[in-house]
Amino acid sequence: MELVDIHGAVDDDKLRRESKPVQEASVAHSGKELDSGNETASQQQSGEPPPLQGAKLILLLSCLFLGNFTIRFDSSCIGTLIVILTDQFHALQDIGWYQTTYLFTLCAPTLIMGRLYSLYSMKTLYVCSFAIFVVGSILTAASPTSTAFILGRAVSGLGAAGINSGMFIILAHAVPLKIQPTIFGICGAVECSALAFGPLISGSIAHADNWRINFWTIVGLGCAVALGVSVSVDHLHQNADDKPSVAQRLKGLDWYGLAIELPMTVCLILGLQWAGTTYAWSNWRIILLLTVTGVLVILFLVVEHIGGSNSMISLPILRQRNVTFSCVAGSCNFAGLWVFSNYLPIYFQVVRGADTLHSALMYLPTTISMSVVALASGSFTSKIGYFNPALLFGSVLSVTGAALMATFEPNTSGARWIAYQIFYRVGIGMAFQPPLIALQTVLEKPLVPAALVLLTFVQMLSGIIFLSISQNVFLDKLTSNLTKSIPKFDPAIAKQHGASGLEGLVPIEYQSQVIRAYNSAIMDVFYIALGLVSVGLLAALPLEWRSIKKDDEKKEN
Repeated sequence: MELVDIHGAVDDDKLRRESKPVQEASVAHSGKELDSGNETASQQQSGEPPPLQGAKLILLLSCLFLGNFTIRFDSSCIGTLIVILTDQFHALQDIGWYQTTYLFTLCAPTLIMGRLYSLYSMKTLYVCSFAIFVVGSILTAASPTSTAFILGRAVSGLGAAGINSGMFIILAHAVPLKIQPTIFGICGAVECSALAFGPLISGSIAHADNWRINFWTIVGLGCAVALGVSVSVDHLHQNADDKPSVAQRLKGLDWYGLAIELPMTVCLILGLQWAGTTYAWSNWRIILLLTVTGVLVILFLVVEHIGGSNSMISLPILRQRNVTFSCVAGSCNFAGLWVFSNYLPIYFQVVRGADTLHSALMYLPTTISMSVVALASGSFTSKIGYFNPALLFGSVLSVTGAALMATFEPNTSGARWIAYQIFYRVGIGMAFQPPLIALQTVLEKPLVPAALVLLTFVQMLSGIIFLSISQNVFLDKLTSNLTKSIPKFDPAIAKQHGASGLEGLVPIEYQSQVIRAYNSAIMDVFYIALGLVSVGLLAALPLEWRSIKKDDEKKEN
């Protein structure tokens, strides 16, 4: 019996020795597969779908990029068409509402969209958002009055809120952090391409035929994207093993926060839009609106603090230095870009006398340079592993360009206004994407959607606030200049006619004063944009220098 046991032990020992090289070879051969599968296994254990690769990832990115192009093309049309719209609708006083209304409905539901995308199918929400966006574009294209046009813009903004939030959340889940700068760079290049070619296309169409065709074109693009996503993509959902009931999903939404946020934003916008133009700053209506806004802001923060995990804003993440200053830098750059995008075409068309087509051509070189730089900046960040250089250098360039643009005169040479715009656009192209990367560098993956939604929200809110302020400053300065320069001029005439209609209403000897009045009012608005990008530069300085490569490896492990 003992001999048998010893023999068995010897045979087992021999077998282990002989099999060891085979085992080592097997481990060496499969090591790469095991390493590459670490993230997938981790995500499967956590209930998340595996990362997308190959054709599926390319298909997803194509749909998201085309969707991004569509909503940016939609927003870029307005800047070029503002003069035509105010002339046709005889509503210069609505010049700020065409974009502000869109930004309001884009901003207000953004925070709740973050919760919806965490509770419902990403694909379903994304497609439904595009359906709403298309309906809004139809209303805009068919609008008979300025009020109807503004209503259509409001519906389009509501759909764009779901599209914009969904794009960033989906990208954050589908793309590894180490290549996200490149992907976001491509996304920025697509966005800049829409901003570049949108004014050119819309200006060409409006010059040759009718401005409404622009929005019918957007309807076609929106339908194509929604159809492509709904038919071709079936993996835009998360937490596949955890499907809460309808009651649980509804309970998970921050209804109290939403009920406070919506009237808070409305009161803020109305107060800023009416103050100094419709009513004096000392008027009881303005005081009441701004006071209610302040009270609702405090109440909103209290509700979000009490709400815990169901809150629309995760207040604890604001303790992260990169989160707070990324939101400040991103919102300032975004608001400054919107101010320039809306008032630079007015400078070209009213002060320089260009039509919509030539205005778009004057705008084209700078936006193309912004597209190229945004793509190169993303690739550069992916290569070196740090987002700070692109953000800092880009912020310096944007401040320089904005300061130079604030010196425009009616007779500024073409070389100067082209060069100054390029300075600004190259800087913004470099500085636009790093805040997105900064958030993902310091936060764990489950917290990233909330942070991205927060950044999107503050960007939209800052755009609303400073477009409203810009309209206020523009109209106040314009009417003041015209009243001083032209005897017996009625300020109400300026608001009742389009941006280019005033020259025909004043004697020919005063037409040069009209041009200078417009130029002075626009430059005051440019000073607002200069202040914004300057604050963006200051906010970029305290950001931590964190390697996205090292942080990505830690999160994967």
